[in-house]
Amino acid sequence: MDMATDIPPGNKDSKSLERDAIAWLTRVTDDDATAEDRAALRHWLAQSPRHVEAFAKASTLWRAMPSVIETMVRSGSVSLPVPAEMHRGVIGRRTLIGGFATATAAAACYAMFRPPLDLWPSISELAADYRTATGEQRQITVADGISVQMNTQTSIALRSTATNADRFELLSGEAIIGAASIKPVQVIAADGLTSADAAKFNIRCSTAKIVVTCLSGSVRVEHRDHAATLREKQQVAYGGGMMSNVDLVDPVTVTSWRDGYLVFRNEPLADVIAEVNRYRPGRIVLLDAELGRGLVTARFRLDRLDDVVVQVRDVFGARIRTLPAGIVLVG
Repeated sequence: MDMATDIPPGNKDSKSLERDAIAWLTRVTDDDATAEDRAALRHWLAQSPRHVEAFAKASTLWRAMPSVIETMVRSGSVSLPVPAEMHRGVIGRRTLIGGFATATAAAACYAMFRPPLDLWPSISELAADYRTATGEQRQITVADGISVQMNTQTSIALRSTATNADRFELLSGEAIIGAASIKPVQVIAADGLTSADAAKFNIRCSTAKIVVTCLSGSVRVEHRDHAATLREKQQVAYGGGMMSNVDLVDPVTVTSWRDGYLVFRNEPLADVIAEVNRYRPGRIVLLDAELGRGLVTARFRLDRLDDVVVQVRDVFGARIRTLPAGIVLVG
């Protein structure tokens, strides 16, 4: 990863720490960030509580990206990492830093495409026809006979099709789709397609994989050269050119979010925290990978998600540090 200068640890005043924290934030959210970069950040954070507070503040300041980056580029107090396309010679570092307006626009665009710590929606999600915020659920009708119950942080875009079907794309998040037999429904998620005539199914779209669960009726799932037909209580996952075997699942667990609960059964703590972060304002940050492998069986109410932090402290003996803007460090 290319940085203009190293980030010295040392003892610094608050302003210097805040500038370093923003440099660290741009460093670890770059597409070229490595495991070594993230390990170095953890080492930097471990130096003192002031380092942790500076990083938390930097994370919230990204919300005001254009004005913040403009100020820092003007003053020369922060060197921005060069985006991946610039490493390929499209534009040089001098061009980026030389014009603060260009740097501001580039940083703002970068932050919109890949928000640090997922603190706000990406640009593709903001361009959706329907979107829910953190903790929000919403019922919509995308076409006659097709109802969609959107879970938290869910984005949907309507798509046209030449076939006799209603089509939309699940850009992110999770939804329960109910389709009557008036017209088939087709749901695009990543590079897969889920189709149904008269059925109800839950579909979840995450960075790693897409998971489709049939709640009633029959659902067909296609992903590249793979295809599967699901019946009630059956589930399949796909992503990266692979499709899982069809599994039998408990629909009540899959759709517990609809009833105001999150249910986990022998799930790694890291996965539990990632799921909770979808519903909770701010961010719970897991600093200890070993701790994240611990298994959790629990049922949490969506309106009391801070209970998760309390239970992690009590059950796993984890150190908890609460910071502004809803950021909680666990490790």
